[in-house]
Amino acid sequence: MKQITLNEYLNKENPWTDRLQGITDFKKKRDLQQIENEYNLDKYAKLLEFDFDTVEDYKKKEFEQAGLHPITGTIIISKGDDVFKTSVSNARNLFYQLILSKIKKYSSENICELGCGYGYNLSLVGSNTYGGEYSSNAVKIAKKIGLDVSEFNYYTESDYNFIKPNTTIFTTHSIEQIPDATVIINNLEKQKDKINYVIHFEPTVINERTSPFGKMRNKYMELNDYNTNLLYVLKERNDIEILELEIDIFGLVPLNTTNLIIWKFKK
Repeated sequence: MKQITLNEYLNKENPWTDRLQGITDFKKKRDLQQIENEYNLDKYAKLLEFDFDTVEDYKKKEFEQAGLHPITGTIIISKGDDVFKTSVSNARNLFYQLILSKIKKYSSENICELGCGYGYNLSLVGSNTYGGEYSSNAVKIAKKIGLDVSEFNYYTESDYNFIKPNTTIFTTHSIEQIPDATVIINNLEKQKDKINYVIHFEPTVINERTSPFGKMRNKYMELNDYNTNLLYVLKERNDIEILELEIDIFGLVPLNTTNLIIWKFKK
């Protein structure tokens, strides 16, 4: 793993160099139609064309379709405000080790991932796992390879009824698709007696970012219409205790970094 400069990352070949400065126009509206087009009808529909036997094969193909060779490819990642060039395989290992270590620490009888795609993270966690996913094509892939994934919409209150008693909930870069997290926390509250812990591995706007790189990250979130308020919705709730908080802990995409937020409903 080799450390590089921010200028090497945001070079002339990176389209975000001009987008973040307003030189090139870019703006998305993050609604259900955008999610449907970007994920269900594009990413997962393309993956569904392949007849693989294992979830790892689908993950490798997912990286290939994103232009990253899963074995020999290189990728730029971040830790805090530091940027590194490393192999795709090493970046994946670092990211999944982070996920697994926190789930192990806050484990329950059942582990549920919301917005789980075709269930790759569930396959790593192991037994007593289940998940919910908006994209119907991702659910089809999950069922094909034997993972317990149901159709799920963050905006639909009744969809949360599938949460089992004695569950740890986690999300991984899925709440980023929901500009306002209020609806999610309100819906989880109605299932709070079943939920022991909630773990978020999520990008979101962090108002306390003051470095130039931090401000670029907030601008990136704004232009993509990603989540703006997950952390602040949680902080404003008197019935929620935040157990762990680490900002910009890791970034498979340095502008779209993972923040770690772990919390529970107060009993």
